Amino acid sequence: MRNALLVYPAFPPSYWGYTYALDFIGKKSAMPPLGLLTVAALFPDHDWHLKVVDMNVEPLTDADLAWADYVFTSTMIVQKHSLYEVVRRCNQVHVPVIAGGPHPTSYQEEIKAEAGV
Repeated sequence: MRNALLVYPAFPPSYWGYTYALDFIGKKSAMPPLGLLTVAALFPDHDWHLKVVDMNVEPLTDADLAWADYVFTSTMIVQKHSLYEVVRRCNQVHVPVIAGGPHPTSYQEEIKAEAGV
């Protein structure tokens, strides 16, 4: 069985992450990683172990990366700096990254340059 780690990069303090409003409602995140959860539903359950890490709720750990055979991400443009860090960390431990979402779709060359790919 292979291990797929689905990582939702962190939002910076911004409108998109609702950073300051979340304190008022007692939540850690306002936007669940629905794209990654949809992708997770498409995996054949007999071939894969899946784990989701929403970096807006919990950190991405070295143990997570050691477990993973592949890392899947879904990223909006506002999350780009967190994505670059995820890609750098994956490259250091030789875990392939499959990136989707608006930012990777539009800025492939920038990601390669910024993340050292």
